[in-house]
Formats: sequence, structure tokens, C-alpha cells
Amino acid sequence: MGRRYPLSPASSCNYSANMRNLWNLPLQRLEIYCAPFELPGGYLKVSNHASCHGPDWIGLEPYFSVIEETIPFRILKPREISSLIWRQLHRRTHFLDENVCVLIDYLNTKPNYFHWFLDALPRILAAEAYSQYSGKPFSILTPQQLQPWQWDSLMLMGLPSEQLLGVPASMQAASWSFAELISSFSHRHIRHSDTGHFDAFSPPAIQALSRRLIEGATVQERPSGSSKRLYVSRGDVCLRRVSNEEAVMDYLSAYGFACISLDNMPLQRQIQLFHQATHIISAHGGALTNLMYLSPGCQVLEIFQTGHGVRPDFFQLTALAGGIYSFSLANSINTKNDIELPIDVLRTFLEASL
Repeated sequence: MGRRYPLSPASSCNYSANMRNLWNLPLQRLEIYCAPFELPGGYLKVSNHASCHGPDWIGLEPYFSVIEETIPFRILKPREISSLIWRQLHRRTHFLDENVCVLIDYLNTKPNYFHWFLDALPRILAAEAYSQYSGKPFSILTPQQLQPWQWDSLMLMGLPSEQLLGVPASMQAASWSFAELISSFSHRHIRHSDTGHFDAFSPPAIQALSRRLIEGATVQERPSGSSKRLYVSRGDVCLRRVSNEEAVMDYLSAYGFACISLDNMPLQRQIQLFHQATHIISAHGGALTNLMYLSPGCQVLEIFQTGHGVRPDFFQLTALAGGIYSFSLANSINTKNDIELPIDVLRTFLEASL
């Protein structure tokens, strides 16, 4: 079995001071994060001669127990475990005689902005803690073809390119084994929660990652002439779009808001814009992962789509950064969960926050 090493102590959390329910809406999944709850201490796991099996890169100990730290959001069925064991026994395994931290999993086999930052990158911090404790170097396994924002994130963390090992797409469905596999949780920090906090973030992990990326981004020149009041467009996505975005910006521009789209925007600039912002308005979407870079006191309005549901992730990120969070619901107008954003919602938010 793998060995566990502590990363952070257990803590008590309560994000109620960061919630402002302007419309007295049912809090739904947000409610349990507006009351005191307990978070277990963070840890990393080191597994000798462990293996990962593609395409989902699920970890197995040498004696066939599943390494849960490699599968955030997922609890395997017995049939899936049997299939993994069969693969370990009967299929060729590529051995890498190194200590590794793997950034590939079933959430990141295709580029996913949210999961890359909140599930994958914190593993590097855990591996660095183990390396400092043990004196052993480690390598970082990534997809060989990285998106620009993925590459930028690794560079902003100050990681030398020679520490990165890119796995070709043709090899990502294979089985791999390692001298040591270093794994950890950061999102879905409470794996088996009796209180419903299964989607809790680890505050120490997320805050440490935020600081690291902010420091890396602000080494360079800050953007000049940028508005501190931001409306975040959904850009080129085909789901959960705001149908009346032109009318929204006609209204918001009178209050000094700038419309930004993060498509093709360098990560460094995204971090700087969010870190300097005083107000952020956005429909629910992956771009709000950047809320992890907020400065304390920033006012956030997230608009959920009724057909997509209310989710606590970006409330937690706002709270962990010391921001003030408001939310609203807009009716989905089609099967793609596009919405029309009521101007009255914007008016109420601005009256409360300006």
C-alpha cells in the first residue's frame, strides 16, 4: 500500500461571510458552504512501483488496490476494478524508472481549463513537498500536446522544461508503471462525505497554487489601461451563452465595465485582469476558474442557467480569495442552456456593490 504524508492540518471552514444573497434565492448546493463544516487534513500518497492505466490513467498499487487519489470525482464500480486488474496482469506495461507526478486523468485526457487548474496542477505542489522531504527529484507527466494556457501555467510556476515528460497521444491509452507515483487530492477533497461536502476544495492547496501563479504572472509588466470592472463573455463556446450580450454591455459600459473574452488571451494577462478586478460579472462557465486570483473584497456576480443547476465551485473560489459573492438564476431558453440576462438583475447587483 502507498504511504501517506501530511500536507496540511484539519481545519474548520465557514464561507457565510462571503455570501450576499441579493434576491433571497434558495441556496441549494451553496447552503452547506454557508455553515460551519470540517475539512480533513491534506495529504499526499507515495506508491512504490504503482501503475497507471489509460485512457483514464487510473492508478493501481502493485497488489491491485485502486489509488483513489488518481480519480477525483469518481468511485469505481467492481466491474471497472476487475478490468483494471486484468489489464495489469495481461497487458504490456511501460516502465519508467523515475518518481513521477501525473497530470493526466480522465478529466484531463482532453484539455479542460477548470480541471487542469483545480485537479491537476495542485499535484505538483504535493510532489514538490515530498521531494523537499525526501530529497528525491521527480518528473511531471503531461500530454505531449499542451494548450497554450497549459504550457503557460507550468512556466508561470517556474518549472524547468526538462522536468516535463510529454506522453504522445498514441501512448495515452497504454499502461505505465513507475519507481514511485506521487498523488494527492485538492478538489473533491472529502472523498466520502457524510455531510454532502463531496465537492469541497482544499483551501491550503488552492490558495498555495493561486499565490504561485499570481507571483509568476506579476513578475512581468502589468496591463495598462485595463478596466477593473469586468463582464466575462462566454466567447466562442456553443453552450450556456448570453443571448442579449449586446444589451448587457450597453447597460454595463455606462458603469465602467469592460467586456472581455478569454479565448486566445495569454494566461498571464487573464491572471492580472482578475487579480486587479474590483467587480466581475459572468454567466456560469469555466472562465470563472480565474476567480482563484481575486484580490480581497472583489464583488462577484455569477449567473446560473436553470437547466444546468447551481454549483458551489466558484462560490468557494471567491470565498478562498476573500471576495464577496452574489448569484442569480436565469431561465434556460433552449437545450444548450443559453440564457437571456435580465437587466434588472444587473441593476440590483450594481446598486448593492458600487
